[in-house]
Amino acid sequence: MNVTVAQKRLIEKLGVFFEGQGRTPAEARIIGLLLVGDQLELTLEEIQQTLSISKSAVNNAINVLLLTQQLEYVTKPGDRKKYYRSKIEQWMSHVEQHVEKSLEGRTLLREALEQRTKSTKEFNVALKDMIDFMEFVQSHHLDLFAKWKKSKGRS
Repeated sequence: MNVTVAQKRLIEKLGVFFEGQGRTPAEARIIGLLLVGDQLELTLEEIQQTLSISKSAVNNAINVLLLTQQLEYVTKPGDRKKYYRSKIEQWMSHVEQHVEKSLEGRTLLREALEQRTKSTKEFNVALKDMIDFMEFVQSHHLDLFAKWKKSKGRS
């Protein structure tokens, strides 16, 4: 697969961004490549050659991305290779899952707040505000998705 110098730079920028979101360097670059590249479906070898990373790093990253449902693969008749592609069309489901997961810790945070000494008022107020905000987000995120879909003419 051919990528331009500008595309390589953008893949690297996206890679750094996704690393900041908790992805490994290989996972992050694969996500970036599939977002930027002209081809929507790539083999393991094409990914490896384009990104210049080891086959084992690509294989490990692909397995994680498949497990976390960021990627899927397709096969083609008469071709034994797997072609990997982004599951970008399922972004809303991923965002919903991310919101739910991030809110799961709210109960533990509330417990932590209950255990804290009362002498750290400023810290306690900040922790309570964070918990309250998490609850606010949880109570409104489904409405936000519905409003967004409506604004796009989707049900």
